[in-house]
Amino acid sequence: MDTVSTLGMRIRRVRRHYGLRQEEFGKKIGISGNRVSEIENNKGGTSASVLEELCRGFPVSHEWLLTGNGSMLRNKETGEESKGISERLTLLESRIGRIINVHENDDREPSLISVPLYSSAVPAGMPAVAAEEVETYLDFPRSWTGGRKNVYALKVSGDSMMDIGIMPGDTLLVESRETARDGQVVIASLNSEVTVKTLCISDGGHVSLAPENRKYRPIPVTPESDFRIMGVVLAALRQYR
Repeated sequence: MDTVSTLGMRIRRVRRHYGLRQEEFGKKIGISGNRVSEIENNKGGTSASVLEELCRGFPVSHEWLLTGNGSMLRNKETGEESKGISERLTLLESRIGRIINVHENDDREPSLISVPLYSSAVPAGMPAVAAEEVETYLDFPRSWTGGRKNVYALKVSGDSMMDIGIMPGDTLLVESRETARDGQVVIASLNSEVTVKTLCISDGGHVSLAPENRKYRPIPVTPESDFRIMGVVLAALRQYR
């Protein structure tokens, strides 16, 4: 018996089995990459039509998809078909939605907020292109966001921010925004490369991205640079094993 505990985990397993990114997988079943991420992380419910389309687009056993029992792929020898799956998916649709949205009608504001964690680490050393795929969702204390709604998380690599306590492997809680003040720690894209640095704006209006480690030099932002702010760091989280 081949059992995976949640519907979202089973859908993620199908996607990874075929080596597809969330955007690619979503196109094949008629939804966006962001929606794939939500489903894989049990956010927002899953419609019967999406599951039906998945079974049409891939040789996945509908029994395994719905229950986790048996093998992931349909048995070619027995010629298992998806006939009747629409009726069964429709029957289970409301149940699936209730499982995933169990707190949807709770009037009390939860003390935790679920934040998307992007799969590639953002460098605190030399910039590198950041991946856009959501790896998972993390729960943070709501008080850490200060009421901000549009937040996300990234992991840090490199040691260029260690003098202010941002260490390699830390997880950053970030407010997604396109403006920042002098002295704020920002996630910035410079010439299509992404990094975390302290934003420095001189009295004359010159902009640079400053590391918080004496081993590294500030990175100047020239008028010719392709530069934008992607977020302001709100907090850093470190896990000890």
